[in-house]
Amino acid sequence: MAKRAVAVDPGSHTFKVLQLEDRKQGLVLTDFATCSVGDGGAGLSGTGIPLKGAVAGLAGRSMTLRYTQVPPAPDWQLRNLMELEIADLANQSGDALSADYNLLPPTEEESDSDTILMALARNEALDGVAELVAAAGGNVAGHVPNCIAVFNAYLRTYTTDEDEVVCIANIGHETIDIALAKGQNLLFARNLTGGGKVLDDAIGSAFNVGGRKAETLKKELLDLDPASRGKFASNQAEKVTMAAGGSASMLVSAIQSSLAFCKQQTRQPDLRLDRVLLCGGSARLRGIRGLMREALHCSVETFDPFASVDLSELSPAELEDLDSHRSEAVVALGLAATRLDDSLYSLEILPESVKRRQRFVQRTVFSIAAGVLLIGLLGYQAYVGIGDAQAGEDAKRSADREYARYAKVNKATAEVVAENEVRKELIEFLATKSVPLDGSLQVLRSLQALLPEDLWLDVVEVVPNKSAKGATKGQLIHVRGRGKEVSGKPINSVFQGFAAALKDKFKGIAEVKTPATPKGNEIQFDVFVDLLAGGAQPNGSDPEKAGGNGGSK
Repeated sequence: MAKRAVAVDPGSHTFKVLQLEDRKQGLVLTDFATCSVGDGGAGLSGTGIPLKGAVAGLAGRSMTLRYTQVPPAPDWQLRNLMELEIADLANQSGDALSADYNLLPPTEEESDSDTILMALARNEALDGVAELVAAAGGNVAGHVPNCIAVFNAYLRTYTTDEDEVVCIANIGHETIDIALAKGQNLLFARNLTGGGKVLDDAIGSAFNVGGRKAETLKKELLDLDPASRGKFASNQAEKVTMAAGGSASMLVSAIQSSLAFCKQQTRQPDLRLDRVLLCGGSARLRGIRGLMREALHCSVETFDPFASVDLSELSPAELEDLDSHRSEAVVALGLAATRLDDSLYSLEILPESVKRRQRFVQRTVFSIAAGVLLIGLLGYQAYVGIGDAQAGEDAKRSADREYARYAKVNKATAEVVAENEVRKELIEFLATKSVPLDGSLQVLRSLQALLPEDLWLDVVEVVPNKSAKGATKGQLIHVRGRGKEVSGKPINSVFQGFAAALKDKFKGIAEVKTPATPKGNEIQFDVFVDLLAGGAQPNGSDPEKAGGNGGSK
């Protein structure tokens, strides 16, 4: 936020202009001046205060405040929703409108909606103030509702109690600005037409005098304090008070109705005022605090935020001018404080020139920056692309070298595999030739050494070795024989001894099958020997002289 701010409050009779600084020790008022509204831009220029980037106040018929209930939503969605509502209101009114909005602090811990406070103003009214400031060599940076300005002046200069409900009322000549606060939270804000002029009109009508004379009578004779009833300084004072009494109740009603609206808005039917702070030109009317104290049943005080502001840098003339307009200048102080302190409540309508400048910054400048950034990114990508292409070429050459090396290894491996296949086929061919000849001879020699006299051989042949699925897996030597009791020993006993000796001779023989029921003293048996199975040599035999490992059925 800025450290210095200039504020312009265009009142009914006078412009209040001040310059405020935010320093370590607090707020410092460095310049203050007033001029007649009738003097226009020349009067503003004559104050000697530079008006560049000034913030101006809004009140009365030039603006309106609206409250909208919306479901909780992200900022972008809320912004789109508000823009649609503003456009709809502009179409309904037929005037060009400018607006700003802000969330009100939640009044309930669990609420299914948020409350939006929206300020709308006719561009025609904004342009009128901007033209006056421009004629004085300055420009308006934003417009803030007066009710928000007095609330921010209260936040910045008063110590708040979080449970205290306070009404800050700025009663001007033609307008009333009201802010209801609980602690540091804004509950409700409102601007109304009316003010001290309704008393002038009532007095003028009763005494048939003009506005100036009626205002003079009001300032000199009016006494609204209920304690003064029957004790007026003069008969004329009593007549003036009686003439304005009915209209004075409208000032009280403005606060009472605002409280009623606030109760409905915040859903707090038991809300009660603890204190009322009055400022504005009509807040100095004799007896107005007593009138409101009786009607509102709470403390009513004059709102003087300047008591918390450093005024040491003002000249004697400025101090005198401030003392004469101390109550009226509260709005200007709040306007400047709003610009200086970003912790205060923000509701600021921007003039069209500022919005155009912001759109230029946000769109045109952003587009230019985006284009420059895009060109830079394209250049960077081209640079990176060249490096990536070179790296790709290097990787391709490396991959080609690796491929050639692996292809060479693969070719050598394929040649070895092919050579092994040839050797395997040759070995299998030689095996088919060796089993019928040499294998049969080895088996016969081994059987001859083991065969008892009760057993003899009928058939020795070579047969295919077929698996369970019918595939041929080499060759077997099939030996078929018979037995008969010759030595006097039981043939079964003789055969069992032969089978045991045979299994001991040939490791691969799992069993020797014989007919389930021998025929008397005779027996028949079959032996199958696979000499090519692993470890098929006869036990304790030379491979060249003995049969191999066998399998039996």
